[in-house]
Amino acid sequence: MKNSGYVIVEGNIGVGKSTFSALLARALQDNGVRAEYLPEPDETTNPFLADYYADPAGNAYKMQMHLLHQRFKSTRYAQAAALAGKGWYILDRSYYGDICFANVQVADGYFSPAEIQSYLDAHRNMREFIEPPTCAIFLNALPETCLRRIAVRKRECEAGVPITYLQALGGEIDELANVLVGRCPVWQYDWNPDRNETEQRFKAQEIAGELLALDRDDWDF
Repeated sequence: MKNSGYVIVEGNIGVGKSTFSALLARALQDNGVRAEYLPEPDETTNPFLADYYADPAGNAYKMQMHLLHQRFKSTRYAQAAALAGKGWYILDRSYYGDICFANVQVADGYFSPAEIQSYLDAHRNMREFIEPPTCAIFLNALPETCLRRIAVRKRECEAGVPITYLQALGGEIDELANVLVGRCPVWQYDWNPDRNETEQRFKAQEIAGELLALDRDDWDF
């Protein structure tokens, strides 16, 4: 049994990453190993998120730089703890996924040329301190599915997310999966079906078992 590692969970807004990530950590714990769920910054921990949704053009850069640093910090923490054999760490989004959002900001014209360069310089410098995860899990769903789930969960800061944004972000996340293939195991799952709590727990338990069965050679640090 593999008793330590760090896993990144990526997917579009509203796909269900947070619920799944927490369930995966619990499933690993149920298998007798230490596991910690590291949530993505939200409106309670990201001071720029509400301002961004209200005025994307005026707040994109400062929000994205804040998120980049937070995701770098959590990814480094998970990596170091896993390498020290302290258990499993499940990241709801990671340093790797941050650039997907930045690329959409650039495409939408929300970053100035100087801001683009500043972001890329920071991202590249951070990359020197990041190793590939034990496994990258991608939850895939159509933008329409994600938009419907966003409406159901009724987070005020997400009320104005347009389908075009989800479409663009989904394309970037697909590209990230292609980039990570060859660097670490990449597992992709169809997350379009609506699963009840029991079904989600069962799926998390199934994936936890597959993670624990990974050969150490699959973690190529």
